Amino acid sequence: MKRPLLRLAVTGFRAHAVRLVLTGFAVMVGVGFLAGTLVYGDTARAAFYDDLARSARNVDVAVEPAALLAERDTVETVAAVDGVAAVDGRMAAWLSMLDRDGQLMMDHGHVGYGLSVPDVPALAAYDLLAGRLPEGPGELAVEKNTVARAGFTVGGPVTVLDAAGEPRTLTLVGVLDLGVNRLYGGSTVAALTDAELTALTGTERFAEVVVAARPGVSEAVLRDRVSAALGHAYPVLTGSELRAKLAVEAGKYVTGFVAVLLGFGLVALTVSAFVIYNTFAILAAQRTRELALLRAVGASRRQVSATVLLEALLLGIVASIGGLLMSVLIGYGLIWGRELVATDIPLHTPVVRWPTFLVAVGFGTFVAVVSALVPALSAGRVAPLAALRDAALSEPRAVAGGRRTARVVAATLLATIALLAVGAGIPLGFPGLPLVLGGGMLLFVAAVVAGPLLVPRAVALVGWLPARLFGTVPTLAVANTRRNPRRAAATTLALVIGVALMSLFAVLLATARDQSGRELTENFPVEFTLNRARTDGTFESMRAGMPAGLASALRGHPEFATVAEVRSEMPLVGERTRVAAVPPSQLRGAILPEVTAGSLSDLGPGTVALARGYAAERGLSVGSAVPFGALGTPRVVALFDDSPLDGSALVSYGAFTSAYGERPAVELLVDLAPGVSTTDGRRVLDAELRAYPVVQVTSRAAEADELAASLDELLGIFAALLGMSVLISLFGIGNTLALSVVERRRESATMRALGLSRRQLRGMLLLEAALVAVVGAVGGVALGGGVGWVAAAALIDTYGHGVPVLPLGQLTLVVLAAAGAALLAAVLPARRAARLPVVAALADD
Repeated sequence: MKRPLLRLAVTGFRAHAVRLVLTGFAVMVGVGFLAGTLVYGDTARAAFYDDLARSARNVDVAVEPAALLAERDTVETVAAVDGVAAVDGRMAAWLSMLDRDGQLMMDHGHVGYGLSVPDVPALAAYDLLAGRLPEGPGELAVEKNTVARAGFTVGGPVTVLDAAGEPRTLTLVGVLDLGVNRLYGGSTVAALTDAELTALTGTERFAEVVVAARPGVSEAVLRDRVSAALGHAYPVLTGSELRAKLAVEAGKYVTGFVAVLLGFGLVALTVSAFVIYNTFAILAAQRTRELALLRAVGASRRQVSATVLLEALLLGIVASIGGLLMSVLIGYGLIWGRELVATDIPLHTPVVRWPTFLVAVGFGTFVAVVSALVPALSAGRVAPLAALRDAALSEPRAVAGGRRTARVVAATLLATIALLAVGAGIPLGFPGLPLVLGGGMLLFVAAVVAGPLLVPRAVALVGWLPARLFGTVPTLAVANTRRNPRRAAATTLALVIGVALMSLFAVLLATARDQSGRELTENFPVEFTLNRARTDGTFESMRAGMPAGLASALRGHPEFATVAEVRSEMPLVGERTRVAAVPPSQLRGAILPEVTAGSLSDLGPGTVALARGYAAERGLSVGSAVPFGALGTPRVVALFDDSPLDGSALVSYGAFTSAYGERPAVELLVDLAPGVSTTDGRRVLDAELRAYPVVQVTSRAAEADELAASLDELLGIFAALLGMSVLISLFGIGNTLALSVVERRRESATMRALGLSRRQLRGMLLLEAALVAVVGAVGGVALGGGVGWVAAAALIDTYGHGVPVLPLGQLTLVVLAAAGAALLAAVLPARRAARLPVVAALADD
């Protein structure tokens, strides 16, 4: 590129610097969000790796027995290996812990862990924050989060359950910090002496053996020696490999979350591209005379186009560097706000790697140059004689006939393909979801192609009522918005993207919330479900059944209408088919399944009722005979759908006991008496369960509230992330209006001279912005809501029943918020236009 051309581009960039500020800011926000996501991921991974050093601290070699725990002589064998300085066997076992109210502390259905106290302090997997480590029986140290959650104090009592489920009270002597070890994340963790851990849990073997090397012995050499000494019976890792493995396991969700954030960052940059295109299209139109003079003095079309592209290049570089600086704040802000996404990332200094720099600067600059390509080519086609014409008239104000036809044909073709894809995807259910969403994307592309034709008509439609009610000002606003269809379309479609995605997620999440609530009500008609906790981490502890006397004790409370004891068995070898049975006096009310075929009144010896889905998979129906192990080959007398019973089949109580004998119930289903609130029922239930700490309660209301809160939180996160795109599009509206104010100085002055007041001029410009925002928001809601509704219908067809939910309140709020934000973005340009002196503006050439 010749230096005079570069100087001209730099001069043009400086001359229009103020006009490019908002455009640059749009690029900066998009690049900042994209690069900030990478900074977040790199910082989080570095934080995990550094923090995990405590669990693999001073470890040069680790023996990982996996499912086969290492015997005690393994430690002796490893200790005898040449080059070993120290070795420690780490015991770990399931250990249930009770809170101060005597309730079992669980995390997603899992009890906690008991760890051994290290024989070699330097090889400890945790830090001691307060007190000391256990030194004898009756003592334990507890992880800091568990201490805080339960309100334990050093020197106070802590109750745990032994392998038989009996409570044992120990003394808390210390508080531990495990860092971000994902193996134990969220669960209760206690450290005890080897002897005490064995006495409580029965475990005598090691889950891991860690080794420290002597000076001068490399990790790899010692790993090979240890592996050979053990006969290659166990996986053996170097300390570096162990830390890398732990970091990968801990950071798995970081990778997934980063992928989601990158998707939103690309959406933000796409919106930025619309803003950049619009800005350079307007600037090229305003500089028609300037560009024509360049052509008149000898500049070629190629040189004029190159000048505009160089300006875009400079804009992209400057804005991308600003976005890179912003990315550090965004990335670290995501780390600080980690509680919002339920993570436990340790704080760490921001990490900016060279790929982040390349992505930030390269991608931002690329988007800026590509977005300015069409305006640059249009600038190159300016004729030299245009220097003698009014620049304000040089921008094309309508789509020419041939191009109009091409747009209609292309948009129709794309929309047809999109609708065919959506129609093909709906019957497929969940597997067809990519077709539905892909069709939605094609619909948006069709809207982009047809935008210059659709947006002016949409603006006229939205502005019709205000023009009828308020007269001149709204009429002028509608006319001004329609006068440049391409500009209006680009401005509107930038807003459509963010609003469409917001609406899509809003519909999907609202439908998911409705369907989950419906399924909870139908599948769990009883208020409470009681199960025995897996106190030792195995299913065998659950098979011990519910404590004797609990069911009769609950029946003594008038708050409970029904307490049903459910027995179950897996009769088929190699299949997880569960057969359930309930005493006939208890199989009533909410306990009864919803029968879809046949009748439960026929249930007796030699018969069975099957879940509808189970029967459909095997081609069974009422009257079919099906082999069920010890139950023989019973005849199907009923099919059921929604049921509180945990099983694919239901047999009579007599048939069950004849086949499997009398055994304790594995589950209790508790239904409330009429007029008793969930709160009152839960209070009575908790009081009764104080004597039965191994029993865990699942509450339908609590499950519904937790699920609803999770979906609301997810919607809030998506809304916040998509808010970046909406923010950029609103800056685009303000930028477009600001540039058009400069372009229309003489026009505004003429209207002022003809009697339009400053207040009316401001109102006209504000209404222009509002019209564009409303059209963009309504279009986004229609597109995103429609695709979301269809996608939700496909999911319901596979997993539920009913119809999708349109959250009209949320969607209306999105439209109003977009219109209000657009008005705010237009305040400064409108004030500037109203303050222009009439005479000076008319004289402006």
